[in-house]
Amino acid sequence: MHIGIYINNENISSVDCKNLLAGNPGIGGTEYCVLLLAQAYKMYYSNNKVTLFVAKQGILPEVDNYVVVNGIDDLPAKAQKEDVDVLVVSAVYNGIPLPQSFFDDISAKKIKTILWGHNFYLNDFCNKICKCEYAKANVFVGRQQYDRYIDHAVINKSTYIYNMYPETDELHREKIQNHAVTYIGSLVPTKGFHVLAAVWKTILKEVPDATLNVVGNGKLYGRNSKLGKYNIAEDSYEKQFMPGLTDDEGNILPSVHFWGVLGVEKNDVIRNTCVGVVNPTGRTETFGISALDFESMSVPVVTIAKGGFLDTVLNEETGLLYGHTDDFAKDIIMLLKNDKLNEQYGRDGVQLCKKIHAR
Repeated sequence: MHIGIYINNENISSVDCKNLLAGNPGIGGTEYCVLLLAQAYKMYYSNNKVTLFVAKQGILPEVDNYVVVNGIDDLPAKAQKEDVDVLVVSAVYNGIPLPQSFFDDISAKKIKTILWGHNFYLNDFCNKICKCEYAKANVFVGRQQYDRYIDHAVINKSTYIYNMYPETDELHREKIQNHAVTYIGSLVPTKGFHVLAAVWKTILKEVPDATLNVVGNGKLYGRNSKLGKYNIAEDSYEKQFMPGLTDDEGNILPSVHFWGVLGVEKNDVIRNTCVGVVNPTGRTETFGISALDFESMSVPVVTIAKGGFLDTVLNEETGLLYGHTDDFAKDIIMLLKNDKLNEQYGRDGVQLCKKIHAR
């Protein structure tokens, strides 16, 4: 069996992605999962051939072959030339759904293709999958995402498989040593950091010694993005969220620490975290792998009861899921103040990660 896997790695070609089993080296969640699939598949099915189709040569996991393609339009021809049996491709390319031309090309070249749904689909895209004979299967990344499409015919080609998450040998947080809140994610509007920034001063009033760690910046999905005054996010977005994190003179509050994009070294920050926060809006979250980064190290998570977080965070078991942002600050404050509850949720989070890994 010859498996082809495509990733647009143009944004991460300089990042060392050789060993994804050690953790995310500081790339986007979808990019991480695609490259982890290539590495893990080759490791577990060594007799099969794996070809990575990439936008650029890079520091990539070990597989049998690497082929550079010139965009999604070039992929079907290259897959045919390499004589792959099955092509695996994310359903979104450069932020937009795969075009009709892609489906036409895989049909003309008779390339059996599995679509991997790391994003939510619109009805028109579902129809394209249904009508394309060579779109053989569609894999959603969680049960909640799968259930959204239960009344559409696309479900007949679909299943769901939770995103892979490697077991970690990292030491878990053993006890609560501080009142640190940590956010992991890109600093772009769809990842909701502005919601956390807006309530930070409210949290400080209730827990004066609380600190905020911010892991990520505006360059996670675009390494060449132009950042604003604080060199944290694009200027317009900084202007939206920085008032909640600065004093009257515009100085960053002493309680706030921006770490930038981190690889596995982020584990040291997580290990010293009391409460983890991921995308408070839930927008675009089909799975929410950053929630597992916290839970795997015994840190409870606070986020919204929406999308993939309903799969990766168990409310009142591994963290707190709120229905409205009015409850966001209250939930963080509760877990900052209640050590017993915090530690219980942390222990249960480790068990959840083990179950997801086993699946």
